[in-house]
Amino acid sequence: MEYYFECYGDLGLQRTMVSDHNRTDAFAEAIAEVVKPGDHVLDVGTGTGLLAMLAAKAGAAKATGVDRAAVIGLAKELVAHNGLSDQVEILGIDAAEVELDEKVDVLVSEWLGHFCYVEAMLDDVLAARDRNLKPGGIMLPSSVDLVLAPMSAQNEYRNYGPGFWKEPVHGIDFSLLEEKELQQGLARKGDVPLETLLASGKVMFALDLVSATAEDPWQSGQLSFTVERDEVLTGFLGWFVADLSPSVRLDTGPEHPYTHWEQIQFIFPPREVKKGDVLEVDYALSRHPVDRRSLEVRLELDGTRLEFRVE
Repeated sequence: MEYYFECYGDLGLQRTMVSDHNRTDAFAEAIAEVVKPGDHVLDVGTGTGLLAMLAAKAGAAKATGVDRAAVIGLAKELVAHNGLSDQVEILGIDAAEVELDEKVDVLVSEWLGHFCYVEAMLDDVLAARDRNLKPGGIMLPSSVDLVLAPMSAQNEYRNYGPGFWKEPVHGIDFSLLEEKELQQGLARKGDVPLETLLASGKVMFALDLVSATAEDPWQSGQLSFTVERDEVLTGFLGWFVADLSPSVRLDTGPEHPYTHWEQIQFIFPPREVKKGDVLEVDYALSRHPVDRRSLEVRLELDGTRLEFRVE
């Protein structure tokens, strides 16, 4: 756990997030839309203090940023450096335990991880919400959809996935490792071209941040896809869509501009599919049994059941 917080003291990691303009610009636009003059704003997992400072610039009378990460000292320096010390307070405290003297009008948090739920920061955000948000207060993001779609990424499979083992290396046959790597169920992160999709993405489930509980993300269900062309199915692609404010939506899917979250590839043994074929996919999401910051995703298609770890 302490290693997790130490990682966020890495300025390279902070730069990766802040320099993701599609992410940062979307949050800035949403904050400017929902924060009203005089509001008190709580920023959970404040990092460099960026969102808290944006709230102050949007007119908040007070913005409180909380974090346990090693970057918290630099956040305080940045607040002073930007002349916002009268409006912005940075607290080095566990977000799940923070209880302010007065309830806040807006709770903002960039808690989103790969495939939305990696890092398990949502638990702390919801605990902070229950202790600190006024009745009728605003959550930013307000809701999140988790999306899945079938894909044909044969080049990815052959060159960067289990299909690599098909070809001998200096005369050595590695082909038996293809099936073994598939069974390891290691989900791949990457920016996947839109044309790899074999059908439009479908929402696995939607999470309402105003009313959600910590157990709500751990759901199971079934999705049905109709294949749009003859191709080779190599698995499924996952991403999330976050509603940040009434007019700002952050979509991390392949149809939208690149973000550092990219998409998640769930690789299956390749199979030929035809236009019009119906794919019935059962899914289940759960916390990883050992690493609570990771996510376990189980997918089953026509009797082929694989369990994937997303980290």
